[in-house]
Amino acid sequence: MGIKAGSSFADRIADRTNDNVNGRLDSHVGVDGRVFLVDPSSSVGYASSDLLYDGLFSNLQSAIDACDNWRGDKIICKAGNQTVTTAVTFDVKGLTVQSEGMGIPTDAGGERFMIYGSHTDGPAAIISAPCKIIGMGFCGSETAGGSLEIDGETGGFDGGNFVHLLNCRFSHWGIAKAYALILQGTGDVRIENCYFDGYTAGYTTAAIECQLAGSSGTHATDIVGCKFMNPTTYALKMATSSVPVRGIVEGNRLVGSGKFFDDNDIDGSWVFYDNWLPTATDTGSYGDTVDNLQAAGYNFAGNHYAE
Repeated sequence: MGIKAGSSFADRIADRTNDNVNGRLDSHVGVDGRVFLVDPSSSVGYASSDLLYDGLFSNLQSAIDACDNWRGDKIICKAGNQTVTTAVTFDVKGLTVQSEGMGIPTDAGGERFMIYGSHTDGPAAIISAPCKIIGMGFCGSETAGGSLEIDGETGGFDGGNFVHLLNCRFSHWGIAKAYALILQGTGDVRIENCYFDGYTAGYTTAAIECQLAGSSGTHATDIVGCKFMNPTTYALKMATSSVPVRGIVEGNRLVGSGKFFDDNDIDGSWVFYDNWLPTATDTGSYGDTVDNLQAAGYNFAGNHYAE
C-alpha cells in the first residue's frame, strides 16, 4: 500500500477510516480494508505510491471489481460524471463508495459525481450486496424503469439488504423515467438526506417504488430527511403485490407538484412521522384517506400539511 511521506501511523489510520458525515464521525473502512480512488477524467497525474490509495481507476466498476467481500474496502470518487452503457453493479459486501469533498451544497453534490446510464434497457446502477453509498448521483435513461435498483431478492447479507444511501442525488436530466429508485424485496435499507429531483417533468409513476421480489417484500426500510422535488405523481408508491413490512418515513419534504404516498391498495405497516407536505391531508397528499390508510396498517403522526 502506498503511504504518504511523513505521515504518522495514527494519521494514516485517521485518514483512511474516519469521515465526519452530518456531525457524526463514522468509520467507513475496515481494519483490513483497502482504499481505492476513481478519477473519471483519467488524468490523475500521480502514482499510488504518492497517496494513501491501494489502486487508481478511471471507472467505478473496475474499482468495485478490485474489492473483496467483508474486507471493509472503500472507494473514493473524484468529481466527474461517468457515462455507462451497462449498469454499474454494487455487488461487494461491506463496501463503501463516497464522493470526494467539494465546497458545494449537499443537495447539489451528486451532480458532480453522476453515474449516467446512457442505455435504455436497464438502470444506471444496481445494488445487490450490503454497502454504503455517500454523495453519489444516479440518472438512468430507461423510460419504464428507474435510475437505481436495490435488489434484495436473495435475502439476508447475500442480496441488496443492509444498504445505506446517504446524501445521494437522483437527477432527472430531462429524461422521462418511471422511477428514480426501485426497492426490490429489500430489508434494513436506509435512504437518508437524499434528493429526488423531478426537474420539470417528474416521474411517470413515483420517485421511489417498493416492489415484490420473489417472496420478499420491503422490510424495515427507513426513508429519512429526503427532499422530493416535483415528483408530479408520487414521492413513494407501493407496487402491485408488494408486501412492505415495518418501515419508517420521517422528516421528508415535498416540493412542487405531486402527492406523497400511494399504497396502491397494498396493506402495510409503515409509520409516517413529521413529514412536510404542501398539500392537504387525506387525498390531497395520499392515494387514499388517512383513515383508510390506517385501516390498511399504515400509521401517521405529527405530519405537516398545507395551511
